Amino acid sequence: MSTSGYTFILGNWRNDAATIRALREQVLIVEMGLAREPLDAADESGAFHVVVYDGGGRAVGAARMQPDGRIDYVVVLRPWRGRTVGGALLAYLHHIACARGIEHIWAVVPESAQRFFGKNRFVASAGSGSNSEMRGQKFTRAVAQSGHRPPPVH
Repeated sequence: MSTSGYTFILGNWRNDAATIRALREQVLIVEMGLAREPLDAADESGAFHVVVYDGGGRAVGAARMQPDGRIDYVVVLRPWRGRTVGGALLAYLHHIACARGIEHIWAVVPESAQRFFGKNRFVASAGSGSNSEMRGQKFTRAVAQSGHRPPPVH
């Protein structure tokens, strides 16, 4: 999938682990100060991994969603934030969920990202939530079902 000079690829952990780890390291560990251990301990094999590349072929963002629709993270390198990359990653995850028959996608969202998720049609749920990586407010988005085929795996 290509959008505004960016290419979004449904990757897989075996082939894309180094790229995804580098993006997570920069955003989640260095910038947000999250612990590395929960990220490294997660079972990556069943998750959907989306990586976004700029026009020059540089990986600038990534997202991971579990088969139940839980979005573990959406990361975009600082120079590419505010350029619709994060919103496009969420839209791609929504497309995957639609193709897989998942009814809702959701994430535990730290306060710093709640406005972003709200702008991307996620709704805050009552109470707070947590997953192994972070604490925050649970945000959910319904997935419209259609006859779409799953995105190709590269």
